[in-house]
Amino acid sequence: MGILRLLRARASTWSKSSRIKPQRIVAAVCFACACALVVWILTPDQGGTSIVVAARNLPPGSELRSQDLTVVEFPSQLVPDKAFTSVSDADHKRTSAGLSKGSPLTQSAVIDQQALPEGSTDLLMPVRLADDSSAALLQPGQRIRLFSSLPDGGSDVVVKEVTIARLVDKSDGISAESGQLVSVILSSDDAERIAEFAGMPISFAILPR
Repeated sequence: MGILRLLRARASTWSKSSRIKPQRIVAAVCFACACALVVWILTPDQGGTSIVVAARNLPPGSELRSQDLTVVEFPSQLVPDKAFTSVSDADHKRTSAGLSKGSPLTQSAVIDQQALPEGSTDLLMPVRLADDSSAALLQPGQRIRLFSSLPDGGSDVVVKEVTIARLVDKSDGISAESGQLVSVILSSDDAERIAEFAGMPISFAILPR
């Protein structure tokens, strides 16, 4: 009898200790739901849009070639406005700013050497720079500050910042005058300011990127 009582007591103890409490069930369900939510958030959306991105790091003013670009699937909700969808559409354009590898290529990231982006209020204006040798440092996409010498000595800032759209080759026709002719992107106010210095030598400083 003593042995039977002992076995019954042990069985009762095991039953109580192995019983799963409702709180533990609720906690386990909540944990499973949380894990499922995290996985759902981190799982990439299978749907996407094919866009052009930089295949390597590109400095400002880079002339784009097919090997510089690649097409990738991008999450549709993250595709920037006016992104290129074909490498051929961006071929031979120049970057207006530096692009890191994997960055989407958009219309605002390139310079059209003949026209401004649609809806832009800026102007394209030719400016002749006095020093041919220093102008060899320039490339499209760079931002420069323009200066001019004053008749009574000293110098003055003509325009604090313009962006180079194009360097005009000597073979393009205007070769009689010395100095590098550049096409710059600037506001109408800055264009009027430059016009005030017509006929005076214009120098420049390259602004940091």
